[in-house]
Amino acid sequence: MKQTVADKEPALVSDQLDTDKKGILNIQEEKNADSRVVGTMTAGELCYILADEDSDWVYVESGDVRGFAEKKYLKSDAETKAQVTERGADTYSMAEENMDPEDNKALYYTLTSTKEGTPSGEIRQSMIEYASQFVGNPYVWGGNSLTNGADCSGFVQQIYKAYGYDLPRVAEDQSQYGTKIPVEDAQPGDLIFYAKNGYVYHVVMYAGDGKTIEAANEDVGIIYGTVYNKDAVWATRILDDNYTVAGGEIGEVNATQEMYGPDLGNFTITYYCACEICCNKADGITATGTPVIEGQTIAVDPSVIPYGTKVIIGGHVFTAEDCGGAIKKNHIDVYVNSHEEALALGVTNAEVYLVK
Repeated sequence: MKQTVADKEPALVSDQLDTDKKGILNIQEEKNADSRVVGTMTAGELCYILADEDSDWVYVESGDVRGFAEKKYLKSDAETKAQVTERGADTYSMAEENMDPEDNKALYYTLTSTKEGTPSGEIRQSMIEYASQFVGNPYVWGGNSLTNGADCSGFVQQIYKAYGYDLPRVAEDQSQYGTKIPVEDAQPGDLIFYAKNGYVYHVVMYAGDGKTIEAANEDVGIIYGTVYNKDAVWATRILDDNYTVAGGEIGEVNATQEMYGPDLGNFTITYYCACEICCNKADGITATGTPVIEGQTIAVDPSVIPYGTKVIIGGHVFTAEDCGGAIKKNHIDVYVNSHEEALALGVTNAEVYLVK
C-alpha cells in the first residue's frame, strides 16, 4: 500500500457566509462556482483540507464528500485545530452528499485521505476489476477456465487463485472455507452461497451494492447479477480486513509515494526468526554476513531479487539480506524477533515494489 493516509488539517465552516450563499457552503467538483455541487456544508461543520491549502479554492474531505471549497469560508487556524482536538472530531457534523462518489470527477484529485484504509480494501477492488473482465465469457459445467468457460465454483476458484488463494473446487466445499458471515455483512470480494433443502447449489462473488459477478448458467454465461436473497444462506470471508504484511514495527508505513518504483509482482510472504527451527542455526547472521534486524531484513531468492535490493512491502521498506532453501521465485521471508510471532503471522500475499 502506498502512503495515502494524510495528516489531519481540520477546518470549520465559518458562520460568516455571505448572504448570497444562504448559509450553505457548496463543495464543488472543480475550482469554480459554476461546476457541479458534490456536497454541501453549513456553518460549524467539519472538513479536512487535503490539498491546495494556499489557494483560494482548497481541496477538502468531509465524510464521504471530496471536492473544492472556497477557502475564505473556512476557519483552519490554530485556535480551530485546538477546538476540534479538545471537543473531538466525532462531535461535529460532516458534509451532505449531493452525488454518489463514483460520479464525482474530483474524487481522485489526490489519493490521500484522512481515513485509514486496509491492504485488503485495495485487494477487494482489484479483485472485482479483475473478475469483471471475464463477464460475457461462457459457462461450462465442470470448467475452470476464465476465458474458455467455467462453472460457478470454477470461476471464483480461479479469481482467488490469481490472488494467491487456493480454494476447494466445488461450491459445497468452498462454503466451508474461510469465515462464515451473514449475507448482509458481505463486502466486495466475499463469496455468497445459495442453498435449497440444505444443499449448496451455487456460489457468487459479491461486488457491492447488492450486485454480484458470477458464472450463472449456460444461457447467459459469466454475468453481472444481483444477490438472490431468497436462497442466499451465508457468505464467507477469505480476505482478512485486519491484514497487515507484518506485525509490530515492521508493519509501520515508512515509504513515501515518491519512493515507489516498478511493481515486481505478487509475492508469497512468510515470516521467520533466528532460531534453529527456522534457520538450522541460531547465530543471527544473514547470508550476506550482516546481523538480522526486524524491520529491515528479508530473505529472498537472489536470482529474483539480488542481495542489497531495497523493496517496499505493505508500505514498509525492507532490504534483501538473506536467503533460505525454501525461498524460491516469488517468495519472501520477513525476519521477526520471535518464533511465536513468525508462527502467528502465517502466510500472506502482497505486491512488492522496488525502491527507486
